[in-house]
Amino acid sequence: MPDNRSELILSLFQQSNALLRGHFKLTSGKHSEWYFEKIKLIERPAVLEKIIDLLAEQIKQDNLAFDYVVSPAYGAIAIGFLTALKLNKLFAFSQRAEEKMTVRSGFSGLDKSRAIIVEDILTTGGSIQEVLDCLHQKEVEVAGIYCLVDRSGGQVLIEGKPVKSLLSLKVEAFEPEGCPLCRQNLPLIKPGASDKK
Repeated sequence: MPDNRSELILSLFQQSNALLRGHFKLTSGKHSEWYFEKIKLIERPAVLEKIIDLLAEQIKQDNLAFDYVVSPAYGAIAIGFLTALKLNKLFAFSQRAEEKMTVRSGFSGLDKSRAIIVEDILTTGGSIQEVLDCLHQKEVEVAGIYCLVDRSGGQVLIEGKPVKSLLSLKVEAFEPEGCPLCRQNLPLIKPGASDKK
């Protein structure tokens, strides 16, 4: 049963037309009946700020020591940046270069620091794991991992731990070959696209 905060997050997604129903191809390659379109939130800064206020409050309650907020490009950049602003922390983002997640050399203070990772939507945890791997290469200690929405209902673990989220739902994601929506011949939509291969 969702708590009041979860209900508010869900309501803000719905008000922003950021919760879509249909037949969607996710970044992971899996298919789903539901799609959280974070771009619709980013398009509405006042709505996104309400959500990030809740995220920043949760992070403050966890009382973690860290210097940086790190988010993967591109969808989570605005989310991570606003979180860093609210928490008065430094911000850096990771991006794929030649199919490998990396952090640009311009973020020189990040090496050997402490950071939290802030992601938008968690489905399989693949992007978060890539960010984590590239931060480990820079000897960054990761104090915590957060996302707005966990579509796995808490089932995805990163280094043995669940990702903290504002909204945790078990949203079914299907492998293409076993997708019931494909069997119904529903048109497949790819609403968002990153540079993930």
